[in-house]
Amino acid sequence: MKKLGKFTVLALLVLALSSCGKEKLTPIYQAVTINQLKNDQPINFSYQIDDTQIDEYAKNAGKFPLFGKLFQAIAVVLANTSISNSGGHDLELASVDVDLSTLSAIDFDLIQFINFDSLMVSVRNAKSRDSLAFINKLEIHVKLDNPIEGLPVDANGYSKIVYYDSSKNALECDGRCIKLNIAPVDWKKLLQTNKLVHLQPKLVINSVPLSSMKLAGSIDFSVKFNLGF
Repeated sequence: MKKLGKFTVLALLVLALSSCGKEKLTPIYQAVTINQLKNDQPINFSYQIDDTQIDEYAKNAGKFPLFGKLFQAIAVVLANTSISNSGGHDLELASVDVDLSTLSAIDFDLIQFINFDSLMVSVRNAKSRDSLAFINKLEIHVKLDNPIEGLPVDANGYSKIVYYDSSKNALECDGRCIKLNIAPVDWKKLLQTNKLVHLQPKLVINSVPLSSMKLAGSIDFSVKFNLGF
């Protein structure tokens, strides 16, 4: 009788262990990639330019990706400009060299594309009489180490990448903002193949501004990652 009891306990133990071995864990949610989490949309970045110096870029790389360095520089060239009402129709703005050599550490194979979506220039702390209506043309030209296919180059080796023409484009924000046009550029290739970029801004005015003013700005760009997980 004791042997029968031991046999029964042993049989129940084997049955219990075998049933545990057949159990399966069924996940409630299926695994998805980062792109699927984003609905296959790029990640958008925005940055306000307000007295930002170019040598400050690397100090906040975690918050603002390194490949945004060029876009910041383009905006800072304009936003660090003061416009005087002392007269003159052609104003020389300071050029800027942007070192992109640090981007060599980035694996561009993990990036599908980079877009420069928007560049807005505005009057900082605008007063009631401030207006950008005196601006006829506002442009930024770039000289590249390795020119990009599809981006025209002039006789001096420069390409126009952002621009505004008052005869074709309207002012915004009651005359206190300019949204610049952006040339169609393969920004990923530009950032990947150029180590040093020279920016030259150009400003042509059609009249003397009513007041002196300081410019600010904002930029928006987006990155589509292709991480594979």
